[in-house]
Amino acid sequence: MSFLFSALGGGAVKETDPQETVSKLVDRATHATLLEDRRAAVLGLKAMARDYRQIVGSAALSVLVGVLKTDRMDVEIIKAALETLNVICSFDEDLDGKEGREDLSRLFTEVYTKDPANVTVLLEILEEFEFYIRFNAIQFLTTLLETSSERLQECVLTSPIGISRLMDLLDDSREIIRNESLLLLIALTSNNAEIQKIIAFENAFERLLGIVLAEGASDGDIIVQDCLTLTLNLLRYNVSNQNLFRESSCIQKIPSLLLTHSILQDQQGNPVPTSLTHHANTWNNQKIINAELILELVRILVSPNSPNTTMNQKIMNQGQILLPIIELALSNRVHVKVRTQALNAVGDVIRGNTANQEVLGKYVVMPSSKQTAHEIPTSAILCLVKTALSGESYTLRAAGAYCFQSFVFNNQDNQLALAATLTPPPFDSTSNEQIESPGSLMISSVLDWKASKADPYRAWFATNLLSHIVSENPRCQEMALSVKMDDSDSAEPISLLHKLMYALLVGCREGADIRVILGILALLATWLFGSSQAVKEFLSEGSNLQFLIEQVNASSGVDPLIQGMAAYIISICHEYNDNSEASFTQSSLQSLIVSRIGGDVFMSRIERLKDSKYFQKAALSFHPAGDSKMIPEVYFDAAFVDLLKSSSEPMVRSVINPKGKSAIAAKKNAEMEQLQALVDSYKLKLAQQEYELVESRNILAQTEMMHKEEVSQLKNEIATLNAKATAQSWAPQPISPKIEAPAAAAVTSEMHAKMDALTMELQVKNQQYDVILQEQEDLLVCLAESDITIKSLKDRLRALGQEVPEDDLDDDEDDDDAE
Repeated sequence: MSFLFSALGGGAVKETDPQETVSKLVDRATHATLLEDRRAAVLGLKAMARDYRQIVGSAALSVLVGVLKTDRMDVEIIKAALETLNVICSFDEDLDGKEGREDLSRLFTEVYTKDPANVTVLLEILEEFEFYIRFNAIQFLTTLLETSSERLQECVLTSPIGISRLMDLLDDSREIIRNESLLLLIALTSNNAEIQKIIAFENAFERLLGIVLAEGASDGDIIVQDCLTLTLNLLRYNVSNQNLFRESSCIQKIPSLLLTHSILQDQQGNPVPTSLTHHANTWNNQKIINAELILELVRILVSPNSPNTTMNQKIMNQGQILLPIIELALSNRVHVKVRTQALNAVGDVIRGNTANQEVLGKYVVMPSSKQTAHEIPTSAILCLVKTALSGESYTLRAAGAYCFQSFVFNNQDNQLALAATLTPPPFDSTSNEQIESPGSLMISSVLDWKASKADPYRAWFATNLLSHIVSENPRCQEMALSVKMDDSDSAEPISLLHKLMYALLVGCREGADIRVILGILALLATWLFGSSQAVKEFLSEGSNLQFLIEQVNASSGVDPLIQGMAAYIISICHEYNDNSEASFTQSSLQSLIVSRIGGDVFMSRIERLKDSKYFQKAALSFHPAGDSKMIPEVYFDAAFVDLLKSSSEPMVRSVINPKGKSAIAAKKNAEMEQLQALVDSYKLKLAQQEYELVESRNILAQTEMMHKEEVSQLKNEIATLNAKATAQSWAPQPISPKIEAPAAAAVTSEMHAKMDALTMELQVKNQQYDVILQEQEDLLVCLAESDITIKSLKDRLRALGQEVPEDDLDDDEDDDDAE
């Protein structure tokens, strides 16, 4: 031991060469026979590792690996070796990769992980229960993962027991070990689908959710956050793990996560699960994070375009998971961050699912006990509209708008129900107040944009919601055309369409925020798109088209975004013009565009709009970056961007090239072609069915004749057999006295055998008779089905305007009906 102390400077005050000292320690750790000497050498390397990392790493790394393999039984030496390796491979911000210095952490990590067996040794060491060994092994694995994640993941996959060892750490009763192992698993599963699958099949979901519930769910501390984060890593973009999560009945456990156990207690003092919307619930930072992660878990399971979304939405409906999320989304007592995430979660759960959309549509927000007595319950949809128009933050308002859009997504009934609310409800004389409806509130927010100049997104969100009501729904577009608004300048009411154009005109002249202008233009474009009636109403007021042409033609003073939107609306008016407005037929409108604007200029306006950065980033409109207190630069809705991108090019081409077919003509031709194809298919089916019917009738007639002959023959044979059997069983032949006893016995046996044979033959004939009767019944059923099919095909042809002659089949059916 004197050698070690002298080498470390424990004796005389004499400077020693670090290279020489490390070499001696390495030699001692390699060749010393006594465990104490090897332990002392490793401790010496540990002491020098931080100050002389490059020297120790270059000389001792392989020796330390050997110690891990050979001296597993000694806690101190393994602990020291792990700590030394961790120091060698850790990243030093002051040294590594700066001022031309080599990144030692990456270099030593590559050396260590070059042989997968070295990583397997670490995973085997995790089997040791001793605290410091497990703790330092986890720390070293985390260091390797931070420095070279892909290589370590490959090494873990090559180890047959690697993942199982790591998952067993979750059952460790020591919180530090469990927490550190969670952090390691989170980093390990961040971007490796194969490891995610293996961990999931190690019963990970049940273990993690069990820890979350045991730690208090949303009331829990950082351990709950780590468990939820790991669960999200396992599910995000991993379809097979999502299937496993659903098949393990873990979705049904989600409602229990959205409860608090720290508010109420029963008579025995046990905590009572309580809703997070309870007035006594308080929101600290950790509870907010936990609730957001739980809601993020819901969103991952029902993310749009995922193959598992439809099934998961159905299970969430059956498990009544949607209701507690709706409560969180619409309660003012919930923290704004949690409300935002809850609104987005509700939007994902109901999007495209009629049953879930119906649950939200029927939900009613009850006033709290602290509110005044005159307040009445409010529908969930009206609450969503109010949130989108005047929420506490932009992200909350955007989440409310997304939830509203999901409510009407692929649901024309919901669109129609909301379109019916565009007309203001009657005045309530009892409360002396004007009753609010979702549609009237949106319209007033658009038309009264001056009242909220400091908040341009009130009008922008209102136009956005209105656009989704009339989008791709002809009936809603027509219902909106029938809405009349009071006009201060005229005694007669004017249509909502012209009222919007008037608001647009005033806004442009008085310098309204560009978001208000673009919102109204987007609403008009969505409303006019595909609706000839709306285009006709729009063109009936000549100043509307004149205003749009002025905006497109302006050389300065008009934002290019507005010019592009105006040009797009003009192209819609040309494309869906049915020529019913004599002043602006399709041809005259095309000539006006070319003469007043010019084809090249017209096209360039729309192209410049599509190239705008604000147009390109519209897909991120609900997740703005930067300070949430500032007004985000969001001008377009993602759905409108998709509409413009998909439709603008053919419509502009139709304007510039008048020889091309318009959308209406193309649509009519397509409809006629589809109708003709449908008629031809019905005629073909009808001919096939009639041919099959004739064949069936012929076969049935032949079969009936054959069956009659066979039945008659069988009846005769059965009668004959019955007579023979009766005669032989009850009138046996007398035995001649001359016949000896053995001969008499043989005759009796022969007669019994004949009788058994006749009985069996009789049973076979009866079975054949039953089969023939069943075949006849089946043929009659097939014939009846053919008659029904032919009748339905003829009815369809008559509905399509085709002449179908009456035949005996129809007459027979009419007679049957009369009877």
